[in-house]
Amino acid sequence: MKKKTQKEILVENAEDVLDMLRDAKSYDDIQKKYGVRRENISWFIAESNYSTRAQEARRESAEAILEKALNCILEIDSSDTNAKVTRQKELAYHYRWLASKKNPRTFGEASVLKIDSDKDLQPILNLTLNK
Repeated sequence: MKKKTQKEILVENAEDVLDMLRDAKSYDDIQKKYGVRRENISWFIAESNYSTRAQEARRESAEAILEKALNCILEIDSSDTNAKVTRQKELAYHYRWLASKKNPRTFGEASVLKIDSDKDLQPILNLTLNK
């Protein structure tokens, strides 16, 4: 019997992997559970037949992560020590940052377009290609 490739393992367990992505589980969690390398997880998200659903699951996970950030702030009480307040703020910052990486279109830094109305608009396109 032929041993399954790591990509085949991910595809065979696609629904569970999608759930893990949706629940904001890390690549490390997926690696441990299925014994696959990070580049195969990246392939699953970017190029497999499940890529559309995987990318949507990652975007959905950003919502859950942002909710964690909000909860960190809401858990701060007026009687908390400075250390606890600082820790909660740092956690909230980290969760917001993570949400921006999982769904940059919604939670990333805003782009600002300034137009001088006296001049013609000169469009410039900058592309970043990730492999």
